[in-house]
Amino acid sequence: MNSIRGVIESVKISNNVALLKVANTENKAQIFSVLMLDFDERFKIGMSVNLLFKESEVMVCARECEKISARNRFISTIQNIEFDEIFARIYFEFGKYTITSLITKEASEYLGLEVGEEFAWFVKSNEVMLEITK
Repeated sequence: MNSIRGVIESVKISNNVALLKVANTENKAQIFSVLMLDFDERFKIGMSVNLLFKESEVMVCARECEKISARNRFISTIQNIEFDEIFARIYFEFGKYTITSLITKEASEYLGLEVGEEFAWFVKSNEVMLEITK
């Protein structure tokens, strides 16, 4: 599970569905969108949270892949790649964090992923969970 510390910057609510903007505490310019289909009113602006998302929800594309519906899109350097017969686990450098993505080996070969290269990774807003920190 990927985990990044953040602070809630904004909350928009309509019909108990909320769109939250959460800034990475390490780099406030990195804003994550979080779509909550059943809004929990405990989440308030200024609150510290952990952004959580599964490695299987992290998609990878070429750096130039600019227009995409996923709001959480970032460019990172690949630190490492682990392969087995079916999967490739990609490790991205993201400030002090390491983001992992689990994709098929076939997809990684198609993309030409290599350690040290920059690629884009993204996760859909509805796939990001929030955990209240103490």
